[in-house]
Amino acid sequence: MNRRVLAALLAGALLGAAVALLLQAAIARTVVPLSPARALWQVFLLAFAGGLAGFALSTVAALQASNPDPDYHRPRRPRQLRPALRRRPSTH
Repeated sequence: MNRRVLAALLAGALLGAAVALLLQAAIARTVVPLSPARALWQVFLLAFAGGLAGFALSTVAALQASNPDPDYHRPRRPRQLRPALRRRPSTH
């Protein structure tokens, strides 16, 4: 696997774990009880989701960069803004 993809996976997992720990700190200061097992699963699932998101974004970027079609890599022209259409006054 590409090092960038693995780095994005690790960065996403770390970011997800950080968000999970932040949520745990917020939940600990509320009256809602959270069992340690659920807290562990929360950290695990959010770290997994962050890693998966980082992996997907990096994989898509790598696939786009490796596209052999020259038209795909050609810079796009900026869109021409069309003049606003004038509305006719309603006759009602």
